[in-house]
Amino acid sequence: MTDSTTRDGDGTAFGPPVERDGATVITATRSTSHTASAGDGRTGRRPAAEMAGARPLGAFEVRDGRVRWHPVVDVTRVVTTAEVVLGAVAVASRLAGRPSPAVAKVTMGPGGWVSMKGGAMAVRPARRLWRRTHPTVGVRRPWWARLLAATALERLVG
Repeated sequence: MTDSTTRDGDGTAFGPPVERDGATVITATRSTSHTASAGDGRTGRRPAAEMAGARPLGAFEVRDGRVRWHPVVDVTRVVTTAEVVLGAVAVASRLAGRPSPAVAKVTMGPGGWVSMKGGAMAVRPARRLWRRTHPTVGVRRPWWARLLAATALERLVG
């Protein structure tokens, strides 16, 4: 820390006053530092790492007895915030475009057939359009099962 820099308790540093064109400008920065050491710390043989940085906050302008604060726009923080917001909007729109779950009244018919009345089923394309994925060889659906669009219970479970 030099003689021309004044620090307060929270890490804010004020630069030396600069006079130009009848105005006095005092800069303000936020400084942070962190020291890390490996090992137990008693022997002093382990290497230590020290990181420090400062980011500008703005400047005070004193002109004609009036003080004005001019903040600095942190472009990195603005761009990072915009990226996070756009990512959240993209994920939310993707989730909103998904089909709603099937909500219907499930009833059990004779012979173990299950029917779902009053609901929207999400139709997903089959792996092969020209062949059924579950062959129904030897299974004959009764007329009422076809009429109610019922599904066999074994097909839902297994």
